[in-house]
Amino acid sequence: MSLPFLPANFVHWTTVLSKFVSVQILVQGLSLVSGIFLVRTLNQQEYAYYTIATTMQGTMSVLADMGISIGLSAIGGKVWQDRYRFGQLINTALQLRYYLAAISITVVAPISVWMLFRNGSSLLYALLITVIVLVGFSFQLTTGVLNIVPRLHSQIRVIQNLDLVLNISRIVLLGVAYLTVLNASVATFVGSVALGIQQLLLGRLVTDNIDRKASLNEEDRAEITQIIKKSAPNTIFYCFQGQITVWLLSIFGSVQSVAEIGALGRLGLIFSIIGSVMSGIVLPSFARCQSSKLLFRRYWQILATMCLFAAVLVGLAALLPGQLLWVIGAKYAHLESELILVIVSSGLYFIVNTMWSINASKAWLSLVWLQIPGTLTVQISSIFLVDLSTLKGAIIFGMLPLIPGILLNSYMTYKGLKGNWQNI
Repeated sequence: MSLPFLPANFVHWTTVLSKFVSVQILVQGLSLVSGIFLVRTLNQQEYAYYTIATTMQGTMSVLADMGISIGLSAIGGKVWQDRYRFGQLINTALQLRYYLAAISITVVAPISVWMLFRNGSSLLYALLITVIVLVGFSFQLTTGVLNIVPRLHSQIRVIQNLDLVLNISRIVLLGVAYLTVLNASVATFVGSVALGIQQLLLGRLVTDNIDRKASLNEEDRAEITQIIKKSAPNTIFYCFQGQITVWLLSIFGSVQSVAEIGALGRLGLIFSIIGSVMSGIVLPSFARCQSSKLLFRRYWQILATMCLFAAVLVGLAALLPGQLLWVIGAKYAHLESELILVIVSSGLYFIVNTMWSINASKAWLSLVWLQIPGTLTVQISSIFLVDLSTLKGAIIFGMLPLIPGILLNSYMTYKGLKGNWQNI
């Protein structure tokens, strides 16, 4: 029943978003609890190893995608109602992702072993953690593709249940580990097992909406391959750029500084709440939208909301740094100025990622190659301004290149919206 003095569309979206956000707060709350538990429980050396492990897993996941998710969104927005046709798209994307995964493992796995060894791990322990990372990565490969199915079908409850299963299973397994033995390798193993449970459930749930036995589609392969070729240079560059702070501190800093940036990053998880709303509801709706007027309006509504959210969190970090640092424990209580920098950096990254996701959902990526020279120009200039061996210097070095990203994504959106108007 809608209120007579409010637009029906407003009431609809308010209802949908409120239901989604209420559960998503629980999901992200569970994720935050497990993350804070590890920060407080593991000593700084073990937490540094865990930070490196999760960074390497994230890097491999990005490299194995290389624009495939862009193709899934762009093509899936047209064929999602045809079960067989959607199945063709999914199976084609999976095959391409396995090829890219083999390449990413070949490149990143040796780096993972070296970084762990460089920061004080024994060679055997470094190999063990890296193998566990690869197990979790194998589950992410399938989940990363199948996730598009419930998203395009707006199956919000399915998305939330999967997230709940992931986080609840992780907390339960961490509790068991705490009663026995808990270190970086066990924490990484717990994350991998939780991802495996999520992947198993998702694989069963999507069968109603796609034909898992559908043949590969050569037109989809060609279109996705073109997107991969177009976005590959930027993706390769950006996957390392996105984790530049951990990379720099692992090479030039200390084990303590790696643990500190990992701990502070846990406080930035609050951005994932609104990010989940973006990926779960807003972006699929934007991908399906074909009206130029509505696209223009939706873009500015999305961007304004994200900017306001980021500004509020930066304000809280500036006003209540001690209270926020209390959450991650006394070992990190001295990082007040670094906390504000991390939240500002996370906010800028969140805005850039939002703009990128909007453009990617419509494949508005014609000038994406400019991201590399723009970022390199800023970073080369920054080398002479900051000390890369310190936590504060590494954070600033990773934050400054986000500025040209905002400018570039703004222009690509302008070109995409303009092209939509001309095609009417």
